[in-house]
Amino acid sequence: MFRAALDQAGIGISVYRVSDGDQALAFLHKSGIYQKARRPDLVVLDLNMPRVDGWTVLRSVKEKAELKDVPIVVLSTSQRPEDRTRSMALGARQYLAKPSQFDDLVRVVECLCADFLLQTVD
Repeated sequence: MFRAALDQAGIGISVYRVSDGDQALAFLHKSGIYQKARRPDLVVLDLNMPRVDGWTVLRSVKEKAELKDVPIVVLSTSQRPEDRTRSMALGARQYLAKPSQFDDLVRVVECLCADFLLQTVD
């Protein structure tokens, strides 16, 4: 859905998607099949990933010196204040509840790109 929202918004950026927390860690730490992965400009993180949860991924990224300055935005179905508080305490830059409507997701994607990515593209 995120990729579709980018396309709908007309934002042509490279998106690397992984299917679970183990793959996210491998990609971010450049291990296994991801040894040549590029350093991300932004990580959009789901907390409820299979195998390794988003909390573990967030903590791992923020503990690694060469990754700790990569902005992480948590995009979650949870609207619990304690999840927002914990995410921010672990180093997330933003915590956003996943919108239920696709048009709302498109607006979220547009704002994220404006805030975190488009300013770096010249």
